Formats: sequence, structure tokens, C-alpha cells
Amino acid sequence: METQDKIEKKKVIKKKPVEKTKTYVKNYEKIEEAKEIIREQKRIIKVEKQSIKNKKFGKFKKTKFGKMLGKVCFIFDDEKDSYSFSEIIGVTIVSLLVGAFACFSVFTIISGGRNYFKLLKKLDKFYDVYDVITSNYNGNIDEDKLIESAISGMVSSVGDVYTNYNDTEATDEFEQMVNGTYEGIGCTILQTAEAIEVMEVYEKSPAAKAGILPKDIIKSVDKQEAIKLGTQKLANYIKNEAKGKIEMVIVRDGKEMTVTLERAKVEMPTVTKEIYEKNDKKIGYISISIFSSITAKQFEKALNDIEKDGIDGLVIDVRGNSGGYLSSVTDITSLFLPRGKVIYQIQIDNKKKVTKDKTAEKREYPIAVLTNNGSASASEILAAAIKESYNGYIVGTKTFGKGTVQQVKKLKDGSMIKYTVENWLTPNGNWINDNGIEPTTVIEMDNKYYEEAKPENDNQLQKALALISE
Repeated sequence: METQDKIEKKKVIKKKPVEKTKTYVKNYEKIEEAKEIIREQKRIIKVEKQSIKNKKFGKFKKTKFGKMLGKVCFIFDDEKDSYSFSEIIGVTIVSLLVGAFACFSVFTIISGGRNYFKLLKKLDKFYDVYDVITSNYNGNIDEDKLIESAISGMVSSVGDVYTNYNDTEATDEFEQMVNGTYEGIGCTILQTAEAIEVMEVYEKSPAAKAGILPKDIIKSVDKQEAIKLGTQKLANYIKNEAKGKIEMVIVRDGKEMTVTLERAKVEMPTVTKEIYEKNDKKIGYISISIFSSITAKQFEKALNDIEKDGIDGLVIDVRGNSGGYLSSVTDITSLFLPRGKVIYQIQIDNKKKVTKDKTAEKREYPIAVLTNNGSASASEILAAAIKESYNGYIVGTKTFGKGTVQQVKKLKDGSMIKYTVENWLTPNGNWINDNGIEPTTVIEMDNKYYEEAKPENDNQLQKALALISE
């Protein structure tokens, strides 16, 4: 049995939720009324904004430009069902103009902002001359040669010997040289008065795998007599014209033998290495023929190989090296300099940008760089960095003196334009263009070396070894 007190408490408890519910309903209704007022105010504001727009648009329609636009495009008359001939013509003209403007805008974006209309106007004279010659000249004309000569003349007229135009054949040769790879059999050849002789065979190349050796005589290739083809045509046939396997007849020690080769991608060696002993010290030697895209990789491998033998110093030979990729010489130089040391500087107008070594790798043994008048561009960057940032030796004769950097633009037909974009300076800020780099030890090559090219007769090399081993 529940007591009276308990019953009263239950009644009280049951009444409280009812009172809360009524309060909530009242508040909810007030909130909804407020929301409706806000929505109504928004509708009023929207109507007022539209009214303002209509008034402004009405004023615009009364202006001269508005009246003209209304007549031409008839966009203001929503209830008009038919249009006059002049109105149709007007809309057609405007549509064409708008379309032309759109096309011009797209063309400008695609062309990178170049004003081709202005360019075409400048080339009117060229077109006139070309048309006169090709239409009226009394004789045979090679039209392709006309264009090639015109382009070559235009590029060379800037007066910079390093800004030039290369046709497709010259471009192929250039790319093969700086890329360091090509499709072929992997050997170099030399034509004498009586035969075509193999000079060098690249490691792991098709020629090496077929057993071809230096001093072998190439008698024929695919039944074509080699001496009649000559080195240029023979090399071009092997690299570009031969299909499938190549049958080559070679002569070695008076005996003929036939070898079969198949073209492959060949990596040209751009570095050679050696270790010399001088004054009871081991001196490493690395020669760089060109700074191609694969040279840094080959150089680092050669350096690691000779360092395994515990060298006490290094000679880097860039004699006759005409240069190559800036990135290649930067990577090689970074193997030696301490982090933060300057490799070279770039100058455009009056602005300079300093390139420093960012790697943790460095060497501390003495280094000498062999140079001559054929050492140019990237070779000079290496020599200057070793001289000024590594405190190394430069041995030989003054370098060529090329202090500019070029970029390459390959054209659609495979030809190429090479043009100067900036100057480079040594770490100390010197511009060596036309002046070259003065060696720390000047020494001319002895005539004995020209008579018999061997290390013992290379007095420049011997002087470098002596300095390193002191």
C-alpha cells in the first residue's frame, strides 16, 4: 500500500514535464514567428535589389551605347517575334567579331603571349624575297637550302660565335656527343690511305662481344667494300641504315674473319683512369674527354675505383676538352669541394647568382688539373673551382677562354638553335671570356710527346705528378 505522501510526490513529478512542454511550445512558436519575419525581410531586400538593378539597366538602355547595342543584338526586346535584315546582319557581324576575339585570345595563350601578327609584318620582306627568287629565278633552286641558309644567316648575324644554327645532321651528331649514348656497334674507326682501321672498342658493346679488337681492318660491311664507303658513310650505314644483323668482314694479322653484330644502345666512355707512382706515392689520374650527360656517373665510378687503391693525390686531365653540360661539371666538382664552397657564379645583366657545393662529400688530398688551349667552358669551370675554391694546382698552358653559357632549342624538323643566355664567373668573380685561366704552373708540351705519345714523354703530366707527390 502506498502512503499518502508517496502518492502526492508522484503527482507532483508527473505535473512538471507537462509544464515544461507548454513552455517549449510557446518558445518554439516565438522562434518560428521570428524566422518568418526574417524571411519576409530577405524577400523585401531581394525585391529592392532587383528593382535597383532594373533601374540601372533602364538607364543604361537610354545611353547611346545601350541604344546601339539594343539595335544590334536586340537583347532588350523580350517580346519581339521578328527582326529586320539589318538587325540579323548586325548580330552576325558581332558574333564573328566575338568569335575572332575568342580565337585570338586562345591563340595568344597557346603561343605564350607572342605577337605573331607583328612578327608576320616584320617577315613581309623575307616572304617577298623568297617568292621572287622561287618564282622568277632562271635555274634550279633548292628551296629547303634557301630556308636553311636564311635561318643560319639570321642566327649568325647576332655576332656571337656560340649562337648558331645546326641542321638535322649536325644536331644528331651534337646530341650523340653530349648525351653520351647512341645506337651502333661501339667502336671508333680511322681511315688510312689503304684501309679503315678500328681505333677503339667500347666495353660491353656489340663490337666487344663480337671479338673485334683495336687495329683490326674492316674490309666489308654487308658485302659493301668499306674503303669505298669511307668512314662517314660507313658509320652512317651502321648506325642508321643497316637493318637487323650486320655482317662484317675484318682482317687481323693478314687473316680474314667474318663476325655478325647487332646494333644496340652504346654508352660512350668519356673518362679514362690510371694510377701512377711518383716519389713513393700513388697518384690517381682521370682524363675527361667531354662533360656529357653520363660523364659525372663515369667519373665518380672511376674515382671510387682508384681510391680503393689508396691514392695520395689526383690529376684531372681536361686538355682538349671543349666543355659540355653545366650540370655534369657541377656534379663532378661537388665531389671535391667542402660544403658551402663556391663552384661558379652566373651573371645576367648586373645580377649575379652564386652556385655553391651543397653536398657532404669532399676530398682533402692534393689535386692538379691539366689544361691547354683546347680546355674550354665546363673544363674551365672545373679548373677555376679547383684553383680558387680547393687551392689546387693548374698545370699546362692557358685555357681557351669561354665564359658564356648556352641553351638549346630543338626545332620541329630535328634541327637546332644554340644561343647564349648568360655569363659564368669563377668563384672569385672573374670573367675569363677571351682571356682564359692562367695555370699556377705554366709548362709547354715537349715535342717528344708529339713524336711518341706516351706518359713518360708527357712533361705536363710528369710535372703535375711531381707537384702532387712533393
